[in-house]
Amino acid sequence: MRSVALVLVLCGCIDTTLEGVKSDAEEGVRELEVEPRIIDFGTVASAAPVTGVITLTSVGDLPVAVSTIDISGSPAYSITWASADLVLQPGDSAEVIVTYAPASFEDEGQVVVRSDAVESDQGVQLLGAGLYPGIEITPYSLYFESEYGESAYEDFIVYSIGTTDLELSDMVVQGPQFVAEGGIPTVLAPGETTTVRVTYTPEGEGETASGKVWLTTNTPIGYAIVPLEAREGRPCIGLGEAWDRGLLYGHTEADGGTFGLESLATDDEICIDHWYVWVSTESQDLGAGDMDADFGGIYPAGSLNLLPGEYLQFDGAGPTGEAWYCVEQEQYTRPSRDYVFLGARVPEPLLTYMLAEDQEASWAWQDEHPVMIAARGTNFIGMPGGGGTAPVTIRALNMGSRSGYVELHEAVPAGYTAAGFSVEPIRTETGADQATIYVFDAQLYGWQLQGSSEQVLYDELAITYTLGIPPCRGRQYLPPMETHWEDADGIARTATANPLVINCE
Repeated sequence: MRSVALVLVLCGCIDTTLEGVKSDAEEGVRELEVEPRIIDFGTVASAAPVTGVITLTSVGDLPVAVSTIDISGSPAYSITWASADLVLQPGDSAEVIVTYAPASFEDEGQVVVRSDAVESDQGVQLLGAGLYPGIEITPYSLYFESEYGESAYEDFIVYSIGTTDLELSDMVVQGPQFVAEGGIPTVLAPGETTTVRVTYTPEGEGETASGKVWLTTNTPIGYAIVPLEAREGRPCIGLGEAWDRGLLYGHTEADGGTFGLESLATDDEICIDHWYVWVSTESQDLGAGDMDADFGGIYPAGSLNLLPGEYLQFDGAGPTGEAWYCVEQEQYTRPSRDYVFLGARVPEPLLTYMLAEDQEASWAWQDEHPVMIAARGTNFIGMPGGGGTAPVTIRALNMGSRSGYVELHEAVPAGYTAAGFSVEPIRTETGADQATIYVFDAQLYGWQLQGSSEQVLYDELAITYTLGIPPCRGRQYLPPMETHWEDADGIARTATANPLVINCE
């Protein structure tokens, strides 16, 4: 936000000295009228700046002192006013000049007037558009899976979202395994689209590949990029999708010493890419995964796979293979109990302790620190190819014994929308590839043991919203949700959940 000095235009007789202000002991009300509350410059075809006027009028019984007038948002806007001792006697007015020099096809800003009036902060929304091309690509990245000797393809759609024609003059593909085909070069009028198909053909067994599609445009930045990721192998689905589709069952064995996952799928192979948290109302909550896991893979591929109908047993200790460790100590362990998948990856440093086979260190850490996991109430959405809307639930839970402040970050890619939040975000940020990151916060208490049932209860922040999904094809993987907090030593910590999977049919 920037505060700037401006030129003042006063109407009527006014004494701008501080001596002209009535004391607070005098009866009356300080009221300031700010008009208009919205200035919409529309689409400005000329490169020459245009101006608008905000009028400030003292409409109360006592003088009003204006302390600052701030402007934020697009740098296309600037304001001019007199910043020194601006005091408006009852009935007097002043003008703030707003100058708009278009910088893009959509410029938004805000002017905030601060004074000692009853309504101390009053805002004016600024809207305007220049004649600029704009581009939006959905999905923002492509992921492929294909067995050696076969090919797989995915499409992306280019939208012209500006106020003048979008010129796509060239397309270059990086990565020998990828080929892109589409109507480029072309010119798209505002609102028009074109579709590009990318084909992946593995060059060898077990390979992973990455690449990019570069589009040359006439936008101010001059180009757009679509990242490509691929793996050779039988296509598989992640734990989150399998759980939401009812294809996965988790429980402890009769002896209470082993944890098992059973695939209920008839066709889909299930991949396990990370260590995940599993919770039960009647047994100790746990983290399970592969002691030899490689965490640098492409989701959902991982070091563990469940074939259709297969059962995978996790032993209660390492040092290699499938293993599980408790993520809390107090709740009594009962055998043959059902477990629930939260989509939450085991956070650090608990994961390091588990991979080092140090159960006691994991318990000790949770006794001394807040541990904020990122969890999903929605892991998978099935959607027609034409797009639409779907409800989403995101969660943050404190699995530590100490209270703490947590921020929950949900990234919504460009082309998608989010609305109807059950809890309003404290702010938004712009992330990679122009994704909008919605930030929420809460103070979460440490875990509590519930009476004779010996069930551990976790304080949580749960948020629901409606996700708007653009036209799409195949599986789309939205960025992993994150929690951010500080441990008891003041060290910043981050935890993630599995990506939200959208299957466009």
